[in-house]
Amino acid sequence: MRSRALLAYVGPKDRRVAKRLEEFEALVEAAHMEHVDTITQYGEQDSRFYFGRGKLEEIASKDFDILITYHSLSPIQIYNIQKFLKRDVIDRVLLILKIFEERASGLESKLQIELAKLRYQLPMVKEYVRRAKMGEQIGFLGAGEYAIDAYYRHMVDRISTIRRRLDKIRENRVSLMNKRKEAGVPEVVLTGYTSVGKTTLFNRLTKENKYVDGKPFATLDTYSRRISLWGKDVVLTDTIGFIEDLPPVLIESFYSTLEEVAGADVVLLVMDASDDDEQFAAELETSIKTLSDIGIYKDKIIPILNKIDRIQNNEIINKSKIIRKYFNYFLPASARLGVGIDVLKFFLFWRTPGYAIYEVRPPIGGLVLGDRSYLPVKAERAASVEAELSNLYIEIRRVA
Repeated sequence: MRSRALLAYVGPKDRRVAKRLEEFEALVEAAHMEHVDTITQYGEQDSRFYFGRGKLEEIASKDFDILITYHSLSPIQIYNIQKFLKRDVIDRVLLILKIFEERASGLESKLQIELAKLRYQLPMVKEYVRRAKMGEQIGFLGAGEYAIDAYYRHMVDRISTIRRRLDKIRENRVSLMNKRKEAGVPEVVLTGYTSVGKTTLFNRLTKENKYVDGKPFATLDTYSRRISLWGKDVVLTDTIGFIEDLPPVLIESFYSTLEEVAGADVVLLVMDASDDDEQFAAELETSIKTLSDIGIYKDKIIPILNKIDRIQNNEIINKSKIIRKYFNYFLPASARLGVGIDVLKFFLFWRTPGYAIYEVRPPIGGLVLGDRSYLPVKAERAASVEAELSNLYIEIRRVA
């Protein structure tokens, strides 16, 4: 039986609140909970209870199993609300971590999620320890002073263990990335807001069949495959999606995923054309800010306007005006239908480093355009291969 969740938002009222709450409700569905209702209170948060007293009494009269707040709660707020309501209370950070726990498959992502959860809950458990030692009843959550104290020490030890294991995994990944670069194989990373179609695009480019469900955070583990672009080998990597108001603890714990993005030669920033203009602009701003925070410059990015099959031409024009605030161009596409995929491959053929490209005639192999071919050659082999090519073609010249 699914838990019945009551959602709560306390904060300023602005134009983005409705979209934030819509996304909040989608997270609840992704966590396999039943959304009962959403309570809003516009204004300042109460430092002790998050809500005002009247709103808290209104909430206590409702029928639900768990209260989930949009904003992060302090240990004191969680303690006080749970004591008042006698029901479970979590915030949006723990909701996202619950989704992550259910969807993670790889060892690294599981360890990252456990680390984030432990680090986030540690202050709350510390508060319970403090109150237990003061002789206060901890409430329906449970155990006495010694059990909570022992659990706190276990959490601290477990955090240290996980960090050591993740450091080892990170060393192995960095080594793999370095070997890939030494071999001259460029890496292209798919990034963007959650649910914009990154994995569908990944499947289209790689001919894979990775899981897609349209819900937030379907992809948690980085997933790489090698593809060939007219003789030019490229590694394509799918990554976790961004989200508005992403909590710092999640950014820190998923540093390795972001590190994969930062180390890429080319970043494909995927956007959802079917979003309304306001939501589209906000999600694009969030994505660009996240990329900027990890040191990704715009000259590395190829913007992809995905899902154009769902909108009219005038809507594409509106989206282009928003995109051009950040980029001089974008590539329209429909990953689901395969529209624009050849143009994207063409861009990747020319934009990814590590290869010299020769224009030759007659057109034999490589990327054929008109009466010429464009042949990719590993950069370190260019000098030796050039002599061989001159014996095979009537005309040959290096163009990149």
